[in-house]
Amino acid sequence: MTNTHLPDISRLASLLADPGRALMLLLMLDGRSYPASELAQHAGLSAQAASNHLAKLLQGGAVKVERHGRHRYYLLANAAIAQALEALSAAAHGHDLARPRAASRVAPELRLARTCYDHLAGRLGIAIADAMLE
Repeated sequence: MTNTHLPDISRLASLLADPGRALMLLLMLDGRSYPASELAQHAGLSAQAASNHLAKLLQGGAVKVERHGRHRYYLLANAAIAQALEALSAAAHGHDLARPRAASRVAPELRLARTCYDHLAGRLGIAIADAMLE
């Protein structure tokens, strides 16, 4: 039985299912655009593997590309993708107990506070939202 009224999240989920692609997307949460070489380095991928992953992310609508001369810079496609990544990050935090967590490569300043598209994010953003809810 299929329900045509529900969004098909499986396509986006399949894009996020690869650890290399997920790491590249998480780096882009800071709202900046990145060259493929920097995304590859962050995710521990070869240039060719990163290029293949970025092509899938671009085709799947998770990222967009900006061209500056001969250079291409990748960034998240929109705020909805950023919000989905943040929600999944929060949900996944501490749930993968079978594998030890790798040390985060995100700068401590970005974990503390950052702007992400149109909202405040990071620990400070969460603390402010929690305080407002109380």
